[in-house]
Amino acid sequence: MEVVLDRDAFLKGLQMVQNIVEPRQTLPILANVLLEADAETVRLTATDLEVGARVSVPAKVASKGAITVSARKLAEIVKELPAAAVAVKVGDNASVSLRCGGVIYKLLGLPPDDFPPVVPAAPESWVTLEAKTLREMLSQTGFAISHDETRYALNGVLLVLQGKEVLMVATDGHRLALAKRSLGRGVGGATGIVPRKAVLEIMRVLGVGEDVQIAITQNQFVLQMPNFVMTARLIEGQFPNYEAVIPKGHPRKMVIARGAVTAALRRVSVMAEERNKPVRFTLNPASLRLSASSQELGEAEEVLDVDYAGEELVIGFNSRYVLDAIAAIETEQVVFELKDPQSAGVIKSIEDEGYCCVIMPMRI
Repeated sequence: MEVVLDRDAFLKGLQMVQNIVEPRQTLPILANVLLEADAETVRLTATDLEVGARVSVPAKVASKGAITVSARKLAEIVKELPAAAVAVKVGDNASVSLRCGGVIYKLLGLPPDDFPPVVPAAPESWVTLEAKTLREMLSQTGFAISHDETRYALNGVLLVLQGKEVLMVATDGHRLALAKRSLGRGVGGATGIVPRKAVLEIMRVLGVGEDVQIAITQNQFVLQMPNFVMTARLIEGQFPNYEAVIPKGHPRKMVIARGAVTAALRRVSVMAEERNKPVRFTLNPASLRLSASSQELGEAEEVLDVDYAGEELVIGFNSRYVLDAIAAIETEQVVFELKDPQSAGVIKSIEDEGYCCVIMPMRI
């Protein structure tokens, strides 16, 4: 194998796949990236057996072939190279030489024979979305993914393709976030739990201008963009009945400026207990008092103007959860829907009906 690549394109391709590689691997070859030269491209592939990614980089191919080399070290080298053509040549005993300008590197690789294949399944149909829309939906749900490895089915985002809608849900048992968007055309029903790592990687590599295609097969999630494909093994398990969790309607409704409540929560929660950052919400007509206290530190409170005309209500929330839910909203005003101190609260955008976050209350 002998090829010449543009340094910037080579680096961008490596950066799109290298995070798939785990620092510690049971199989040495999984720490490597697979380079395959064919026609006028070099394909870069990485996998941890659960998530895989492949990107095609334009190249001048003098001779075809394949090799695997350390993903971390290769990316580190290419990042330091000058912006010039990079010549890559595979020698004997799986050795690889890189030349760029006046610098030469020689790396020891591994033969490609044992590299696990990253083969996208052939879905019955694709769903096309704007990259911006997919990023928004993942941002509006990904923060609620559980980190409790014993609750395996909660360690990802539930993706539902049904009719003319795409829906994403994530929950950690204390909060539930849902994002829903309409599709231009109807699709067959498909459901799967996309693992956290794939969600994070998709958000990292997504641009803003292009369209992307997604699909769910029997055991795999697939994402396609121009010159890029990602696969992820779906999480097996039963996702909770999210429809039963979302309240159908709350009698108390408060509208407040997003920036004001975010800043106030950050200020007040400085004095909250560190473990779960509880903040008391005392709601009265036209005002909201946020307060927090700690036996070791002291207390803080702040009063805000709100659009609310109901009876007094005192309820406690984990302030981190509330801040996460508000951060996923882009409009200037947010809506809190509340019932009583023992019932979950709902946070929504005042305009976007496609997003909501349900948060369980705390005893304070």
